[in-house]
Amino acid sequence: MKNTMKKAVALLIAATMTSGMLAGCGNSGNSGDKPKDNGGSKQQTEDNDKLKIAFVPQLIGIPYFTAMEKGGKQAAEDLDVEFLYTGATQASATEQVKIMDSLIKQGVDALSLSVLDSSSTNPYIEKAQEAGINVYTSDSDAPDSTREFYVAQATDEALGRTLMDRLAAQIDEKGQIGIVSGESTATNLNTWISFMEKQQEEKYPDIEIVDIRYTQGGSSEQALKQAQELMTRYPDLKGIVAVASSTIPGVAQAVQQEGKAGKVKVIGYGSPATVKPFVEAGVMEESVLWDAEELGYLTVWAGKMAAEGKEFEEVNEIEGISNPVTWDAENKILLLGDPLIITKDNVDDFDF
Repeated sequence: MKNTMKKAVALLIAATMTSGMLAGCGNSGNSGDKPKDNGGSKQQTEDNDKLKIAFVPQLIGIPYFTAMEKGGKQAAEDLDVEFLYTGATQASATEQVKIMDSLIKQGVDALSLSVLDSSSTNPYIEKAQEAGINVYTSDSDAPDSTREFYVAQATDEALGRTLMDRLAAQIDEKGQIGIVSGESTATNLNTWISFMEKQQEEKYPDIEIVDIRYTQGGSSEQALKQAQELMTRYPDLKGIVAVASSTIPGVAQAVQQEGKAGKVKVIGYGSPATVKPFVEAGVMEESVLWDAEELGYLTVWAGKMAAEGKEFEEVNEIEGISNPVTWDAENKILLLGDPLIITKDNVDDFDF
């Protein structure tokens, strides 16, 4: 799944990661904990039916989640399981619970989701577990739920602090910045923002976060409008953070239309395919992310491990994933790895 160019990207990974990284799943015995089976984890039947591993993204149709789907399909092929990828075209907690309910009725073996609103999905996590389904989160967590574990792309702290460091370097560590996020209830987005704020407060006293705007469903059109309003209200704005990948096009286009490319720095969490045109146009210098295909791969593998009642190792070498994956038994978190910095030098090295 990986090409040799992608392996070289590891050299660009942010060097400021915290040492206590949370993480990954294993392929045999574990010094940590065993994923709970909720009293009813289902095994492959005697007629050798494939295990059904489902993933519900926040929305479909954007490069980021399409990359997760691709990685999940590759894992399903390698691991001989069935992968069910289903979501709505708009980020909607209401639609997520409808899809979860449908998957529960289908009797999948493991169900994972990128959480939009834990208050909406937590009851359905419990409902699925009562039906004997292994349920876990991926990409966005619900730590206040009964989920078995969280498949994390990188620690929330590393993602938030790294982005603030990269933006600070671009604006000489001073000036006003604004934030345009996705849904106001999205756990992962809000957590990243909280660590951006902490990093700013602790390291960059001359940077001011003037406003945080939210968009319904992570709409690119709404992101464009919010970015325009930020630049109008704060004419000295030095940077805008597009927190959700789906908001990056709107924010970048707003800066382009105002003729402020290079003057108002744009950075965010966007896939190479999403940010490439804006990097090439000089609107963006960098994007912070991770390998979304590998996250999708890990999501499916973790589901198979849980459905089979297998334990996780503390550190795991997984075929199909470039770097070791680690397991934080205390917090029940599988960690893919460190954040990835996407620049003009490596944006073409990826196919998602």
